[in-house]
Amino acid sequence: MDKLLTSNIQLNWLRTFEAVGRQLSFTHAGRELNMSQSAVSQQVQLLEHHLDQQLFRRANRTIQLTDAGRAFLPLVQEAMRQLNSGAAQIFSPLNKAVVEVNVNTAFGVLWLAPRLQRFHAIYPQISIRQLGTNWATDFDISTAELEIRFGPGNWTGFDAHTLVTPRLRPYCSIANAKRIRQPADLEGFALLDVLGTPQGWDRWLESHQLDSLKAQPRQYMDSYATAASMAANGFGVCLLYEDLMQEGMLSKQLSSPLRQGIDSDASYYLCYQSDKALSAAAGIFKDWLLMEAGIKPAAGSTQ
Repeated sequence: MDKLLTSNIQLNWLRTFEAVGRQLSFTHAGRELNMSQSAVSQQVQLLEHHLDQQLFRRANRTIQLTDAGRAFLPLVQEAMRQLNSGAAQIFSPLNKAVVEVNVNTAFGVLWLAPRLQRFHAIYPQISIRQLGTNWATDFDISTAELEIRFGPGNWTGFDAHTLVTPRLRPYCSIANAKRIRQPADLEGFALLDVLGTPQGWDRWLESHQLDSLKAQPRQYMDSYATAASMAANGFGVCLLYEDLMQEGMLSKQLSSPLRQGIDSDASYYLCYQSDKALSAAAGIFKDWLLMEAGIKPAAGSTQ
């Protein structure tokens, strides 16, 4: 078995197994790895066949690690962490670099925070300095190499890459979700609306012929992070971008009881000045962000 593992096992199998084992979802692992669900399943099956061990127990559209899979997962994670960390230190010329990033607060809390540990595992020598920015007036005084902005994505003089699919769906606490089976069941719930966004509850209610619910109580806040926290604590229903709810503690406390959504004219964008070269560390962080968002960086794009 030792000879078989060291001579024939494929790194792709291990990487796929780690993602599925961590997320317990072929779909979410596929999104993270930019692979189809069937390709993810095939990679896991090849590894199981190679090891002659079942690593996952599949039942009723859910999966769980077997005893063997549960024991194998931390071993694979530690091996990959050491490989990534060692390779970064050997092949990267960076030494204790700092990348300053202006980050929309909601994106920082809901999307970036749950993922940043993965970047640190690969590039422990790069520090990310996050500065919260939420309004257009913040852009004009920014000195950061990279910015994550919320808006239409058409800022003059900047390259902008979409990080989040611009579609909003209702989210609420798990307990409240059990009381909502159809759009009309929102009657009586406080609707949490985010200020300064081009779409909100009025648009959602209109699209589902529920104008009669426009008069029910509203609560207003200036951040999707605040709306998500309030909803998770059982206070009403908010609209959120589905991509913000894939990882992190709040994603485990919130549920989307209705599949109906609305398209948004705004999204979260990674931005940097078109005519200014990025530092080596900023280029690496830019490419990592795009990869995490499922966008392949262009060849030779790291500067």
